[in-house]
Amino acid sequence: MTNETKKRGYGEGRIFRQKRKLADGTVIETGPYWISYCRRGKEIRESAKTLNERAAQQFLKRRLDEIKRPVFIGPSEQKLGIEDLEKKILADYEKQCRKSAKSVKFRFKQLKKFFTFDRLTDITPSRIERYQSARLAEKAQRSTINRECAYLRRGFKLLFEAGEISTMPAIKLLSGENVRQGFIEKANFDKLLTRLPSDDDRDIIGFLYHSGWRSGEAKSLEWRDVDADIIRLRPENSKNGKPRLLPLIGEVKEIIERRRQKRLLSCLYVFHRKGKQIRSFLKAWRKASKEIEQPHLVPHDMRRSAVRNFRKAGLSENEGMMLSGHKTNSVYRRYDIIDEQDLRESMAKVQDHLARQNSATVVPMKAKK
Repeated sequence: MTNETKKRGYGEGRIFRQKRKLADGTVIETGPYWISYCRRGKEIRESAKTLNERAAQQFLKRRLDEIKRPVFIGPSEQKLGIEDLEKKILADYEKQCRKSAKSVKFRFKQLKKFFTFDRLTDITPSRIERYQSARLAEKAQRSTINRECAYLRRGFKLLFEAGEISTMPAIKLLSGENVRQGFIEKANFDKLLTRLPSDDDRDIIGFLYHSGWRSGEAKSLEWRDVDADIIRLRPENSKNGKPRLLPLIGEVKEIIERRRQKRLLSCLYVFHRKGKQIRSFLKAWRKASKEIEQPHLVPHDMRRSAVRNFRKAGLSENEGMMLSGHKTNSVYRRYDIIDEQDLRESMAKVQDHLARQNSATVVPMKAKK
């Protein structure tokens, strides 16, 4: 390559094409147009990826507008794709010791399928709306699509905060999401327990119903976490990364006593089947749920049921959150399901209060002379 052919662009920038000298001495322009511009005294060059001079000038003008922004990344931003979002989130999860890496990878399977050939600069709000429409056409649930878009938004935010991209798209979630509000009353839960095939299933499911813990936290529980009268959940086994205490009282104590009877020196875990850690009880759960005519129940409904029981027992939000491990009041309240019977009881309390007010004798005070 020899000297470049220079042409005036917009403002302080310029466009040019490379020149090449042939064997006979002829000099020709070759390849696409390039643009050159300065930011903070440093020259930046990048290919316009076009042979059209006008298109190159428009690309240069766009870049000159971009460098006026408070944050400007430059050509490196153009190289980032959907996989960079996934890597950024996974790196953040590892840094924060979060345990949902599998969930990230699962959600990004769909995102990568749709945005495979998109650069991040191409993922605009309208492009995201097309993704949502495509997923709805595939009969995906609105809640599922919203979780996927939430991960997409999280990845953009992390890259923006790290200064790797200069802007991030506005991502609106779909309305009309059907939020699960399932729970199971104590009487029906007792029926469900009798339909379970083994004591091992009954113990871990009963523990979850009374403690409000997540399934993964109970499955990871080891005997070193259990003292005589209290369980101490270690931070590495807690989803929110914080330790938790659970006093051994009532049915929770009875469950742990039964597990002590089944304890094996070769097994670390409290909940096991013949010395092997319980990984899943979903098959037994589904069968039992159908037998009590509540086939739509899912194991996570036990967590919602526990929070509801905490509230009906008179526990404060703070007390309930300490037992269940909820990190924020807003999420805890979402789990506190109010049903028709709860509203009837609340209204009855109001009427009783008003009735007591009506029956009270009011003696007017005499005015002072």
